[in-house]
Amino acid sequence: MSCLTRKLQQNLTRYIKKHSEQIADKPVECVKEELVDKGLCPSHITDDQMREILRCAYHSGK
Repeated sequence: MSCLTRKLQQNLTRYIKKHSEQIADKPVECVKEELVDKGLCPSHITDDQMREILRCAYHSGK
């Protein structure tokens, strides 16, 4: 995740944890699009990067 700062990754992970019930059943592409539309995520984030952020959010501290 070289193009995303550690702080951005942490903020996205925190947001996803707080809103996990709304995000859980959606495909990665839809989650990414929603976060970009809300201005929470840069549009250049890749699906692999988003997948990794989602994985971290769901497997850490739940």
